[in-house]
Amino acid sequence: MPGKRGRKKRSNYPIPSPTPKGTRKQKENYISIDIEDDNHKLATSIEKSIQGLLPIPPDCCIYKVPPKLRSLHEKAYTPQVVSIGPFHHGKKEFEVMEEHKLRYLHAFLDRTNLTLEDCITEMKKWERKSCNYYAEKIDLSDGKFLKMILVDSCFIIEAMLASLSVGGGRLIPYLPEEIFLFQTDLILLENQIPFFVLDGLFQLAFPSDQEEMLFLKFSIDYFSNFMLIKDDDKLFNKVKVYLKTTGFEVKHFVDLLRICFLPTNLRARPLPDKVKLITIRNAVDLQEAGMSLKGGSGNTLLDIIYTKGVLEIPRLVVEESSEIVLTNIVVLENCLYTYDSYIRDYVFFMHMLMDTPKDAELLIQNEIIENCLGDSKAVVTLFNKVGYEVLINDSSYYFFDISEKINAYRIVTRHTWNATFKRDYCSTPMRIASTTAAVLLVVLTLMQTVTSFIQVL
Repeated sequence: MPGKRGRKKRSNYPIPSPTPKGTRKQKENYISIDIEDDNHKLATSIEKSIQGLLPIPPDCCIYKVPPKLRSLHEKAYTPQVVSIGPFHHGKKEFEVMEEHKLRYLHAFLDRTNLTLEDCITEMKKWERKSCNYYAEKIDLSDGKFLKMILVDSCFIIEAMLASLSVGGGRLIPYLPEEIFLFQTDLILLENQIPFFVLDGLFQLAFPSDQEEMLFLKFSIDYFSNFMLIKDDDKLFNKVKVYLKTTGFEVKHFVDLLRICFLPTNLRARPLPDKVKLITIRNAVDLQEAGMSLKGGSGNTLLDIIYTKGVLEIPRLVVEESSEIVLTNIVVLENCLYTYDSYIRDYVFFMHMLMDTPKDAELLIQNEIIENCLGDSKAVVTLFNKVGYEVLINDSSYYFFDISEKINAYRIVTRHTWNATFKRDYCSTPMRIASTTAAVLLVVLTLMQTVTSFIQVL
């Protein structure tokens, strides 16, 4: 008897119904449409963000210091007594000084016989251009920005005139340290007013064709304490020639200091494809290699000369304000003068020369550095701080040729031998006498030996 076919056990789980034709394809189309919609929404959002960006004006030249650099030495970038311009405007610590600014404004109007309406009329002509000088968005209405520029400009001019004892003006009484801080605040990159505004207001108040009444000359005289090379008599003429030759304009006080440190005629840079960043040894190592380091006769920082084993560096005055001056100029060059970073290159060159206090002492002894800080270690620390933020452009390093020649001299062995001989045997009169006596003794001994040998023969 044939076996019975077993019955299929009925499953308790529902059996999925077959997918209708075309349903999977429709789902894929829906997913594709959803993705395209999301992409479109994202693209539209990004486009709106881009359109909402304010264009970077071509005149932009006043910047905020990057947070990383600011954290290294906050005081080198932050005003201590007075805020100038929009970046620190309205801060509580400067409220008292805002009242003093109005007093200076009143004194300026009395001195010049100008009215506020006269000043405001001119300021409105410069408002748009002034705003374009700042790299950051300015959170001030047009009226408040105009008022700030007007008050700050009148305050600066009156303070400069009073400080230079022009026309019997009088500064608000401060302690000596606060006066120094007040002047120092005016050379901070974040604390600037466009130079053309100050110059225009000055010419409005004191119209004259005489050079003695140019705001440029007043500015150079006022900031003469911050010149790292003291040459006040020739400085104004040098700057005037430089501006005429290059066609540049002074952008603000930090820019003016930078121009004061540049020579009238800059050396031609090598072709970019032939330039690379070259490091050199520190001052002590170079001296041990036979090189002579001495103070040069140049009138600017960049007048460094190397000739046949002699490195001449213009004398640098290092004082309390030097760090502030150099750091703010270096940040300006990092932002604005990427391919013309002459002071930045100078700081890097000097930073390489000074590894230890012994290097600084050597430069001080050789009259390359005039140390007003009292401690050679403080000089090294200063250049270490400033040198930390230096971003060198390999293709435009200004001291490429000099560095290449220095290294070529150093690797010649005979130069090291000569330097070692001079150091060990000829560095003092006593050593010279001892060396001479030793040489004579060797010569006499040799002569006696030869004579004895001849007699034997």
